[in-house]
Parts: sequence; structure tokens; C-alpha cells
Amino acid sequence: MFHRGGGAAGQVASAPGDSRGLAPPCFLVRHPSCPASLPNAIVAALWLAAKARPFPPVPGTVVDAIHLDSTPSLEAAALKYAGRGWRVFPCYEPARTPSGALICTCPKGERCGNTGKHPRTANGVKDATTDAVAIREWWRQWPTANVAIATGASSGIDVVDADAKADGVTTLFKLEAERGALPDTVTARTSGGGCHIYFRHAGMVSKAGSIAPGIDTRGDGGYVIAPPSLHRTGERYAWVEGLAHHEMQLAEAPEWIRNVAQPKRSRSVPALPANTVTAWQPPLHDGLTEAQLRKRLRATSESKHAATVERMLAGEELFPSGHHDDNLWAFISYLRFKCPEASDATLLRLLEPSVWAMACDDHDAREAARLLLRVNAEYAASRSDSEQVAAALSGRGGPRTSLTADSPSPGEHPGADDWMAAPGYAIYDGQALGIFKFTDKGNLSTIASAPINITETGDDEHGTCYVTVRWLYGQRERVETVPRAKVSGSDILELAGRGAPLTSNNSKRVQDFLQAQEQHSHASLPRVRIFTQSGWSHDLQSFVVGRQVIGEPGRVIMPGDAAFLDALKPAGSAGEHLRLMLAVRDKGPIAEMAWAAGFAAPLLRLLTMRSMCLSVWGPSGAGKSAVQAITTSVWGRPSGLKISGDVSSAALQGELARHRDLPTWVDDTQLTREHMTSLIAYLVGTETSGARATQTGELRTRKTWRSLAFISGEKPLLQVGGAAGAKNRTLEVCAQPLGDAALASLTHQGLEKHHGHAGPLFILELMARYTSTDRLEELREQHRQLASQMATETAEQARYAALLVLADVLARTLVCGEEESRARAAAIDAGQAFCAAVKKESRETQTTADAAYELITSHVTAHWTAFSQPVAFKRPGMVLAEKDASGRSIVALFQTTMQEIAREGRFDTRQVMTELVTKGLALKDEGHLTRKVSVEGKRVRAYCVVLDDARIETGRTPGPARGARMMEGKP
Repeated sequence: MFHRGGGAAGQVASAPGDSRGLAPPCFLVRHPSCPASLPNAIVAALWLAAKARPFPPVPGTVVDAIHLDSTPSLEAAALKYAGRGWRVFPCYEPARTPSGALICTCPKGERCGNTGKHPRTANGVKDATTDAVAIREWWRQWPTANVAIATGASSGIDVVDADAKADGVTTLFKLEAERGALPDTVTARTSGGGCHIYFRHAGMVSKAGSIAPGIDTRGDGGYVIAPPSLHRTGERYAWVEGLAHHEMQLAEAPEWIRNVAQPKRSRSVPALPANTVTAWQPPLHDGLTEAQLRKRLRATSESKHAATVERMLAGEELFPSGHHDDNLWAFISYLRFKCPEASDATLLRLLEPSVWAMACDDHDAREAARLLLRVNAEYAASRSDSEQVAAALSGRGGPRTSLTADSPSPGEHPGADDWMAAPGYAIYDGQALGIFKFTDKGNLSTIASAPINITETGDDEHGTCYVTVRWLYGQRERVETVPRAKVSGSDILELAGRGAPLTSNNSKRVQDFLQAQEQHSHASLPRVRIFTQSGWSHDLQSFVVGRQVIGEPGRVIMPGDAAFLDALKPAGSAGEHLRLMLAVRDKGPIAEMAWAAGFAAPLLRLLTMRSMCLSVWGPSGAGKSAVQAITTSVWGRPSGLKISGDVSSAALQGELARHRDLPTWVDDTQLTREHMTSLIAYLVGTETSGARATQTGELRTRKTWRSLAFISGEKPLLQVGGAAGAKNRTLEVCAQPLGDAALASLTHQGLEKHHGHAGPLFILELMARYTSTDRLEELREQHRQLASQMATETAEQARYAALLVLADVLARTLVCGEEESRARAAAIDAGQAFCAAVKKESRETQTTADAAYELITSHVTAHWTAFSQPVAFKRPGMVLAEKDASGRSIVALFQTTMQEIAREGRFDTRQVMTELVTKGLALKDEGHLTRKVSVEGKRVRAYCVVLDDARIETGRTPGPARGARMMEGKP
């Protein structure tokens, strides 16, 4: 439709209107007769705007016609601006009516007084974004929507808008001649010869006529309509050739424009000496490890940056062909602002493979280095500005109005120098400390009545990020370390209950400040190790006991465990504590292995062993609790670390998780629910809790542990038919460890006053001697040699017995200072005697289903009359009419009867019945270990066992007298 004329005097052919009713193509304008005296391209554009309006261009103007299909061009333009870091959003566009008039597409239509310039989104400029997904969705919904660019700090641009209709262009031309030339910068042509001149953000006010009548400025809170949007006159906005955003870098506005377009501040800012702020320089050496650098680069909520980071780290092409210009600059800006402590050499090293993969002559490694230098300068300027504002507002301009310089108040708040601000925020307003934000008009708006900062960052072993929050409450400072997710979410209001300056009204604004403050101060914020569990760190360089971190320092975060943490600290005399422990240790091999168990728990990790159970059972008053108190006193106050045996499985798992790498004292298992007794050893060995759901349906975090559970009670832990794995991890004896009630009482009383000294000393010695790789292997070899000397029923039990013996040797040498050979001999003697007791207990506690079957058969034989009589009252079971495949009789035992037999025989009913079914000695229904039988017309479930008829016939006692006694419940 339009053709470029030949030579400088080329003509433009006119054409009929577009058949779709859209505006003519946009124009990139050049003028051959622009006077040579005009100093630069901006002036040339302004001169052309004043002389050559309105469209079509005057003869002699050479016009490049660009045919724009509005749908892809508008969306593509919005995406390109977003890639440069300019935030965009859609506005209503003009539409042509059947009469040919252009009216706004908003509901007001021809009555709209702001056609083509007001937002389509609910929140207007606040919805502006650089998210490509959101932008595509907007223009999919509104394909012909005008493109608006948010101005101010959010996009890093300020815009001068010269309106030709109000003689703004002519006025700006005159002002330039009087006050100084405008620099070459990005410039767009608007309706009727007007223009938008883009500058780097300098805090200009969004105000009509701020420079002169007809010359507006757009800064914070404002926006401009951008090419190729459609104006209500039918013209499209267009970039001036040579001054388009992809051809020209943003320039800084002249001082005379900045001065008249700055907001008037309501409060004065004290001037600073010229040497107050030191300019930032890129570091010569990295302040981050490679792992820390990669982790920080990946920590972004911007999906486009996250994807580009992954491509860079994989050495893949950063951006597709044709999208290199602004994207490379924006990504390098992201790298520098995200990691200011990384050296230029490191950033260029990370970029190099991906830059080569782009295979672009204009964007090679040399161009990347040039862009990085430019970005470094921008970062230094930004940081310098922020530091000057923060320093200027730090309160050094003089004392508060309520105080005098020579009579300071004893309750005066800390100075503002103790708190960190962020760009656009202040900590001190000249009168009081708090959080204040600069408004669009330059005023200070109060966000919080007291200062609050993020002062530390760190990660736990699971990669969860934590921050330390510090705030002023009255005249005192308070500090709390919480997960970062709590600070950025609605849970931040929990801090209000502890005095933080937070309310439901200001919480979102305080979160915005804390995020800006952390990002601005990221390079200077100390990083600490976070520990959320007791025991060893993953690198064996730290060990946590309560609130104490032994080895490399860190911060312990265990919310809700105050009583547990209070119990894990030393008290009383270390010498008296050792005397009490040795008095019990020397009472015999059981007591000695109990003392060793207190030191064995931390060795599980070093020897790569799973959790174990040490069980001592027998009658009350035998000193079982006293030796358990010795075990736990190694680390803290015994009464604060004891767990009652009457607990649920979930509660036991929680306690095991709290006692990671520490001994867990479980007392009085005779109080344990029937089914829990057989589960305790199994639960200890699983080392992880099951998946449980919260009330909202979400899965709770699984608990994990690695512990030595020391269990006592009046009945054994292992039962006939128990799981073999639980038996292998359990050392059980029936014993009276002390046999001296008076000594047990004195031990309990003394350990409540003197405790917690031996454990930390033991860990320090282990760290000094055995946590290096070669010494760890030496320790494991010692353990293997000791295991070969322990005689137990299984090899796995021998390994756990050797663990106790090794702990005894180490405790004797490292804590008590004994000579190693004597300590080893004494420990081995005690360990072998202990193993003999364990083996004796193991023989007495039969572990086969055959023994259980013998007991069941004997019970049925002894009570045969009660099983076979027809009256259901008090009947323990019944002989069924059916036979098995071999013709043997089947007896149904009611569940209460089976429970009595299992209690007498100390076996696990479920395990035994499973094995008997496998052997063909029991019958069951599908999915059950029981079968339904008919009793007095009712169907009830019972355990069905196949009988040995010959044995029953031989063993039962005939005669009505015995049957009558059974009916009465007598033997």
C-alpha cells in the first residue's frame, strides 16, 4: 500500500483505508530537510513533530511503512517490553463504528473521556507485570488491547510526555534551547506530532504540566501507552527511527528536567558529607561457594529467570534466535543483583557455554562482558543511592524533639544506625524509629510503629530456608528465627503475639519491606547453620544437645520442645555426676552395659547402624529405673527425659525423633496397651514415621530418628512369633541390675542435681579423634573385632552387643581417663557376661509358631469339656462340626480366650496365626486371620485351629467332674 520513494525526495502514495477498519500502518519517520543546526536526534524528532503534523506526512518525508496485524504485533510488543524489564498491562483500545467514528471499547463507549488510555484489568497499573504467561493470557482474551507500560521504579523508567495539541512540543523545543540539550534516548511518537521521551528512573513525579503547560511527566504510579497501540485519532504510536527501545539505551534526564519533576518532600533529609558512602566495586574473589551461588540463582519466583538459570547451568542456548537483545541484558542484570558477592570472572564463566550456544555474532562473550560492566555500574549507582538515603535518614541530624542533647533519656531507643532500611524506605522520620515508605509525592508514610529487620539467613539439613527476625518491643529488642515461608505468608501474624509491630492491616506492607530489605542487604547478612533435630549434623562437624551446639556453631530451632531442651543441659558438679555413675556401673555387667548405653547412641551414626532396643524386665524394686537414669543422665536431667510406657505409637515416634542420636528411656511398659508391647521394638527399628494426614487433608512431615531405646517393665518386650527383625535389633534380659533399693533411691536423688556433664565431653573427644574418614574406618574395625567376641543367638545381636562394649571402652578412656588396655579388658568381660544373660533370655523366649501351637493344643486339651459342651455360657470356644482336608478336627477359639493364651505364652497372636495358616494348622477367611462361626444363631469371629485328634484323645481328662469344674471357671 505504501512504497518508499526513491532518494531523498521520495513521495508517499496514499491508499484507501484498511478493509478491516483498523488504523493505517505505524510509521518510522525520517525527514530529509531537518536543519543541520539541530543538535541531536531528539531535537530532530521534535522539530519534525512540530512541522509535520498531522499525518499523512508532508511531501518530502520518507516513510517506512510497517504493516501491523494488531493481534500478534501488540502481544509481541508487550512481551518484548517485558523482556526488557518494563512492566506492562492491557488498556482499552478504540474501535471503529459503522459510521467510521472511533470510540472506546469500554462500557461507556462514545461517552468515554479517556478513549484508548484506561486499563482493562481490575487494579490498573498495579497489575503490571513482566510475566510472559500472564501477558499472553491477557492478549489472548483481548487481542487488540493497547499496550501500557508502568513507569517509575517498577520498570526503571521515567517518561516526559510532550503534547503537540497543547504546544508541548514547541515549548519543550524552546526549553531545550534555553536550558540545555536533551540527550539521545528512547523516544516514541504519539498522536498529532506529540512524543514520549524515555529516561532512566530518577524519581520523577507523575503529574500533568509538571515541567510546563503541555509537558507532563510519568514516574512512580504512572504509565504511558506504547507502540504499536492505537490512538483515538486513528494513528498508531510509533518508535522514532534510530531512537527505538531496541536501538538506543536509556539516558539520564537532564538536571533541569529532574529538578522541576521531582516530588516535594514534606520532611527534610539531612545532607551527607561527600565521603559518607563508598562506591560498590565488583569483588575480585567470590564470597560464595559454587553450591551456594547455584542455590541462590535458582531461588527466584520469576519463572522466566528460573528457566534461564537452568539453561545456563546446563550450558544450553539462553534465548532463541531473534530474542537476544534485551533478554541478555536483563538476565545479566538478574545475575549481578542476585549475587553481588560473585566476581565478574565467575559470572562470565557460568555464562560462556550458553553464550557460545547462542551462536550470535552480536551477542558473543565480548558483548556479555561489556553488558556486565554496564550492569555493574547500574548496580553500584543503585546501591549508593540506597545507602545514602538510609544514612541520611538514620537520625544523625540531631536529637529527637522530645530529648535534649545534654540530658539523654535513660530509656532511649537504639539509634537508627542499628537498623537496616531498603530502597524506597526509611527507618527514621526525624522524630521516631519505625518503618516508613516514600509515597509518590515524596512524603513518608508510616508502615510500622517500630523497626523490624531480617538479620540472619540460613538453611537446615533438609534445605528449608530460615531467617532471623529482630524487632523493637518497647525498650527491648526481641529476636526469633523462623522458616522463611512464615515471614512471606499469613503466618507472619504469629510474631505479633510476641510483640512484633504487626497487625492484620500492615502485615502485607511489612512483608514487602522485609523482602526488599533482605534482598538489598543479602550480601552483608550473616548465614548461620540451622539445626531442627538433636544429634549429629550431616557432615559430623556439629552435634546438638538441647540448645547447645558442640563443634561448628549454629542456631537450634525446635519449636514446642522447651521442656525437653531445658532438660538437656548440665547441672551440678561434673565430679559428683561421674562418682554417681561409676557407683552404679561397678554393680555388675547389666549395670555396666546400661551405663555404656548412654554413650552408645551417638556411635550408631558413626558405625552406620540402625536403632536398637535394650530391654531389662523383672519385678519392681530391682533397680531398673536407676540404671536407666544413669543412661540418660549422661546428657541431662533424667526425670525430664523419661517417657512412660503408656503411650501411643505416634507419641513414641515423636519422642524417638526428639532423641535422635541420644538414648530414649521408656519406663513401665507393663502399663503399655496390649498391642503396643509387641510393636515397640518394631517401631524403634523402622526409624521413620508413617504418612499421616492433617485435618485439612495435607500429609504431615515424616519424623525420622536414630536412637537407642532403653526399655524397662515387669514383662518382656519380645514375644513368641515376634518379627525376626525386631528380635535382631533387641537385647533383652530378665534381671535385677542393682538389687539394692537404698542405692537406687540415692542414685535417683543425686542425678537430679548432678547431670549432663559426660555427654558433651564425650562428643568433643569423638570429634577430635574419630570423625575423620580414616579414623572412622579404624573405629569400625574395632567394632567388627569386638562383635566377633560376642556370643549371641544371631550375628546382628552380636553387632549391637559389640556397640555397647565399644561405648564402654570409649567412655572409660575418654571420660574416665582409664588406661586403654585395662578398659578394653573390663568392658569385654562385662559384655560377654551380658551376652550370656541375653542368650539365656532368648532361649526361654521361644520364637517359633510351633511352641505357640503346643500351648494352644495344651490349653484346648486341658479344657476339652468346656470346648465341647453345648451351652454357650462362659464357653472359651467350640469344636466345629467340619473337618480339615486331612479329616482332623477344628476348634474355634473366641478372641478373649486367644488373648489369654497369648498373654500366658508371650507371643504375638497375629504373627503366630499367620505362620500356622502357612503350615496348614489354622484356617482363616480371605483378608482376615479369623473365621465367622455360628454361636446361638449369631455369627461371630473366632480363631480356627486344626487339632491333633490323637493327642487330644490321649491328653484330655474324662469324666463329668472336670467338665463341671471348667464350667465354674476352676482348674
